[in-house]
Amino acid sequence: MKKLIVLFVLSLFVFNFQGTAQNCNQGAKLAEKTWEKWGPWKPNISLNPFKSKVQAIKNVWNWIASNGGATIGPRFLELDGGNESGNIAGQTKSTFVTPPSFDNRVEITINKYDGKARTGVVICVQGRNGVTTQKATYEFPNNKNGKVKKFVLNNVKGKIIIVAMKNLSVGNKFKYRINGKKK
Repeated sequence: MKKLIVLFVLSLFVFNFQGTAQNCNQGAKLAEKTWEKWGPWKPNISLNPFKSKVQAIKNVWNWIASNGGATIGPRFLELDGGNESGNIAGQTKSTFVTPPSFDNRVEITINKYDGKARTGVVICVQGRNGVTTQKATYEFPNNKNGKVKKFVLNNVKGKIIIVAMKNLSVGNKFKYRINGKKK
C-alpha cells in the first residue's frame, strides 16, 4: 500500500512539470495596459508623435522594471532591430511585449548563444479589441549548439506582439539575444 501511495505521489509530481512553452496569456496584461494608455489604433498617425508617446510609456515601464534580465513580468521589446538579451534558468520564463506595430510584416529573431536547455517559444499578437492570437511556436533542442531562429509574422499592423519563452529543462540555462524589426 505504501508503495502505491509513493508511486501515486511521484506520478503527480512528474505530470505537474509538463514540457510546454508559455501560452498567449503571458504579457496580455501589459498589452491591455498599453492599449488603455494608447487608446484606439490610428494607422495614419505620424511616427514621431507615436515614438514620443511610446517613449513615455517605455520610460515609466523602465523606471519600474529596469527592463533588465531580472525583470519580473514582461520586458519591453522595440521593433527597431536593437537586441535585448537574457538568461532563462531552469523551469523559469521570460516574456517580451512590443508596442503596436506600424508594419504589416515583422521579423522576430531569437539567437540561442549559450546553454543547453530545451526551451519553448510561443509568439502571439493582440489587437486593440483584446483578442490574442497565437502566430508561431518553436522549441529549441536540448543541446549546447547555438541556434538562430527567425519568425516572420504577417498581418501584425496595429497589433502588440508577445514573445513568451520557457526553459523546459530543470538544471540547464538558456542564454539568448532577441530582436524585432520590420520585414
